[in-house]
Amino acid sequence: MAQEWLEYLKESGWLDVLKVVGPSSVISVIISIGWNAWRDAGQRKGDRKEAALSVALSLESYARICRAMMHRADWASDEAMRTNSYQPISGVKLPDFSFPDKLEWKWLKHKVTSELREFPATLHSTREFLGSVGEYGDPMELCDEVEFECAKAAKQALELARMTRRKHGAVPWKPGAKDSDLERELSDYITRSEEKRRTLRERHKQFAADLKAENALTDQK
Repeated sequence: MAQEWLEYLKESGWLDVLKVVGPSSVISVIISIGWNAWRDAGQRKGDRKEAALSVALSLESYARICRAMMHRADWASDEAMRTNSYQPISGVKLPDFSFPDKLEWKWLKHKVTSELREFPATLHSTREFLGSVGEYGDPMELCDEVEFECAKAAKQALELARMTRRKHGAVPWKPGAKDSDLERELSDYITRSEEKRRTLRERHKQFAADLKAENALTDQK
């Protein structure tokens, strides 16, 4: 049957037509598939950059909000001491954060997504810690803790934003004049605060050691 069909194509001249049309059709299909693949790849790349940019902008905005809260916490601490009232401390907290509602996570790389999604959980844990400081500790201490945690959260937000932009080919962050030194300011503040806390801990340890030694001498007498 197949042989008869082939003979028919030869006799009718259709075989010669297919020899010409066939390869050209295949080439046309290949070109069409290649074009569609290239177009889809370009669309995916654009969607990936857009999603990354949306994430980065939200994180950079959060860093600025945290810096504003740092200034507020510093002011509230001074005002509370000046007025001998805890009222100025009201509202001093680590700001809330959430990623854009319509963000399509599927466009972002899995490893990046994992790191990004851990950020809100880290902030939640920090807020719980600050809540315990405000409830059981000295309210004045809360301002210092909020300022310190805001600085760390802001710095982490900027680092995540930079990583997201870099990993997905989005344009680098170009901060305005007010934010040009933001990351350096945060790093300097964190370094100073950690050094101050380290010194304070050493003083407490030394005081405890001196008190223990003094008690031991008293007991011997």
